Amino acid sequence: MSPAPARTPARRPAITLPPAFEAFCALYCERYFGYALAHLPEPDASRVLGEAMGEVAVHWADLVRRPNPAACAWALVSARIRQRGGGPRPGAGDLAARRRPEALRQPALEYDAFVLHDVLGHSVAETAEVMGEEASRVRYALAAGRHRARPGAGGTALPGRAAGTARNTPAE
Repeated sequence: MSPAPARTPARRPAITLPPAFEAFCALYCERYFGYALAHLPEPDASRVLGEAMGEVAVHWADLVRRPNPAACAWALVSARIRQRGGGPRPGAGDLAARRRPEALRQPALEYDAFVLHDVLGHSVAETAEVMGEEASRVRYALAAGRHRARPGAGGTALPGRAAGTARNTPAE
């Protein structure tokens, strides 16, 4: 039997990403990477973020047709990172190490606002921008999460507000 002929590797197609996607990455990837590092050590954080951004790239044409592309992209990226990494790593921030585990069992909007603002130190405006949310919703999510985390709060909503999942966020 003669040896199999040597196979030449197939040439990979050149991939050109839309300029809008490149600009989106320039605006958000560093903060997305911080969120990933809060959940996973390197090199896992880079790998999971790469997978998440690949998913955003695949869905890019659909995302930019939606009213809030940043919120849609954040939903994809943060869900993938949370799925792979669980909650914030104890060494990810001093506050994360001091928070009780019950404080992290919150709806996605509250949880993500907590990680971006309280653990990573982003301002409310930066947190809102990354999440594609209004600053007032982020402030409310942070207040609701802090209220929920208080001893004896029992996971209730803020007084005078109905409990429920925030709109435009995944229910978790």
